[in-house]
Amino acid sequence: MTVPKRFGVLRFFGTLLKVLAWIVLVLSVLGAIGVAVAGNMMTNLIGGAATGDAGNLLTAGGGIVGGLLLLVGGLFYFLVLYVSGESIHLQLAVEENTRLTAALLLKMHQEGQTESTSTYGGGAGFANEPYES
Repeated sequence: MTVPKRFGVLRFFGTLLKVLAWIVLVLSVLGAIGVAVAGNMMTNLIGGAATGDAGNLLTAGGGIVGGLLLLVGGLFYFLVLYVSGESIHLQLAVEENTRLTAALLLKMHQEGQTESTSTYGGGAGFANEPYES
């Protein structure tokens, strides 16, 4: 027995949130790589003007740290969006399961009432036992 799918808009937004989460993850990984590469390029450009290795290391480290921060932030937003989408789908599944259970219980109750009135023989405790006085 199946129940009809309801709340199509919520299903759409749950799926949309999960798709957006993957897009954010991909863009944050690409952005983190871009920031790290840009930091390395800035190190090469400033390398001639800087006096010593400390300036080069600081600029290169800034690009790597910026890339890592962008990656961590992207992972955080990925998790928030994906969990939100899954939460919507979870609530819809619970609602569907509850409706299905209620429908099955109602069907069982209705079948039980028709059997109990039709099989009652008016005699002993069970239908297959003879009536003794």
